Amino acid sequence: MESRPTDEANASKREVAYERLRRILILQQVPEGVRLRESEWTRRLNVNRSALREAFARLEAEGLIVAGDKTGYFVPILVMEDIMEVVVVRIALEGAAIELICEAGLNTPEHLKPLQDACDLMERLINEDYHLSVAETDRRFHAAIIEASRNRRLAIAYQHAPLPIVHPDIVDGRQWASRVRQTHEEHSAILAAILAGQVTEAKALLRGHLTSSWRSAKLASKTV
Repeated sequence: MESRPTDEANASKREVAYERLRRILILQQVPEGVRLRESEWTRRLNVNRSALREAFARLEAEGLIVAGDKTGYFVPILVMEDIMEVVVVRIALEGAAIELICEAGLNTPEHLKPLQDACDLMERLINEDYHLSVAETDRRFHAAIIEASRNRRLAIAYQHAPLPIVHPDIVDGRQWASRVRQTHEEHSAILAAILAGQVTEAKALLRGHLTSSWRSAKLASKTV
């Protein structure tokens, strides 16, 4: 039996609601502890309640949102143990991707162009003072490492793991600018090591980069 156009449209809306809200949560664009109200998010995502509720259910299963004691869904509050777990998993998955890239001889400028493009875009955003757009570029760089491995199952594991981009809540503009410049320098160093086939060095730089984000977040939490 052929699917009807309305069925395909509804399926598309469900997927759109899921993908768009998931990206917003990954980039931590909704404050922790905030309730995700159906009326607000159906409007923001331009979907119906059915599509939104299915997206909520999928995101809860992934651990990106949590159900309230009585009703509704909330953005979870990450404690330092949560952040440490995120960093450990990202080091493991992205480190494995670096190994696969170099072992397969995929560490060429042509193949790793998406990583270079992400670095170049981040540099432009920094120079133009668009620091708040850097989080998306940060995510793009790390996702490109996984995609460059050409390992489908690794990509699926990375895509569906609840791995938000960990960054401190820095209010001062100069501090934020300094932090994103550091991120750009660390990304560039990681890419250079991968291109050179220096697996151990690239993985050490990755670990240092992700750990520095964890340390910054930890330091910021102590000053609150």
